[in-house]
Amino acid sequence: MESKILVGMDIGTTKVCTVISKINEVNELEIIGVGLVPSRGLRKGVVINIETTAASIASSVEKAEIQAGIEVKGAYIGISGGHVEGITSKGVIAIADKNKEITDADVRRVIDAAMAIVIPVDREVVHVIPQEFIVDSQAGVKNPVGMSGIRLEAVVNIITAAASSINNVVKSVNRAGYETLDIILEPLAAAQAVLTEEEKELGVALLDIGGGTTDYIIFENGSTRRTGVISLGGNQITNDIAFVLKTPTNSAEELKKRYGAAISDYISEDEEIEIPGLGGRTPTIEKRKKLVEVIEARIEEIFEIVNLEFEKSGLKPYLPAGIVLTGGVALTPYISDLASEVFGLPVRIGKPIGIEGLKDIVESPIYSTAVGLALYAKNHLPRLGPVNTKDEDKNFKSIIDRIREWFNEFF
Repeated sequence: MESKILVGMDIGTTKVCTVISKINEVNELEIIGVGLVPSRGLRKGVVINIETTAASIASSVEKAEIQAGIEVKGAYIGISGGHVEGITSKGVIAIADKNKEITDADVRRVIDAAMAIVIPVDREVVHVIPQEFIVDSQAGVKNPVGMSGIRLEAVVNIITAAASSINNVVKSVNRAGYETLDIILEPLAAAQAVLTEEEKELGVALLDIGGGTTDYIIFENGSTRRTGVISLGGNQITNDIAFVLKTPTNSAEELKKRYGAAISDYISEDEEIEIPGLGGRTPTIEKRKKLVEVIEARIEEIFEIVNLEFEKSGLKPYLPAGIVLTGGVALTPYISDLASEVFGLPVRIGKPIGIEGLKDIVESPIYSTAVGLALYAKNHLPRLGPVNTKDEDKNFKSIIDRIREWFNEFF
């Protein structure tokens, strides 16, 4: 694959989205192919059937290849799910240089010190993200190299994931006939696509509400402060509709997309909709407001759980840029109004920004992660390199070795 062709692949619970892009002459990411297909084989962001997941991946890539006129060999893959965890750790070292000038080697040493924590054998490090450095008593330093000091501290966010889940994603991609070029945390990728640098500096939280999970990531002073995953998403809303209105799941999904909204008070008491019956039973007529009440209750629950996480973290007062919603559920009418009520913060809907090419297609919350994966790769080239083997065990080990190269991701 040409070095300037970047492929982002969002393997989600409800969809597999492949975005083929290139870096154009003015160093912009230009989208040249998009493939969106229903996902089979995942539950709550975790692979439960490798063969069906591989089939969905192959179908998505084929659609994008036809549009782009390019054959794909490998892609940058997102990782999510309830197994993803973030740990904040701190390291301290003394500056060895006689002139007390901090070097790259000192930064590496202090990060190593911060990483000196016990990580269970069944988990792997996905990212090590420096939050801030402290030089003597001066906090909030982003890059201490070249500064003078006696004592250097680092606060880092260590993102880990279940090794088995990473391996199963890699196996699914390999089984579909493609290489996994790197594994990237999905909310970190989505943030690349939808957040502005000003928002990250001021303090902002991104909520990516997908089919199986809701991922969140908090930025302050330009750095990642906290990440997390809630095992609730659009599928749970669909299941609620199917249960309450006694309709098949596929009909519930269609009703959600056609008549759904996030605030029932905005819906007329007189508006009625037809509800398909179960098992061929006669359709019934229900108030649209009843459908919306079901949707509102579940979305409100998701927001309240996330809001509690924000409050427990102590970071909520440091979010002047508010909340940015993305992912498929963010398309629900009035969802930003409901989020603003729950969080008490300004809210906007996040779509991919700063891209060219087929942007009229991908300027939607459902494409944020896939576009973000390609943007993440662009912003870290040429430090990210391909895995040049289809052997699954070697491929997995090579990825794990490379994603531990934390330093190249940020300096």
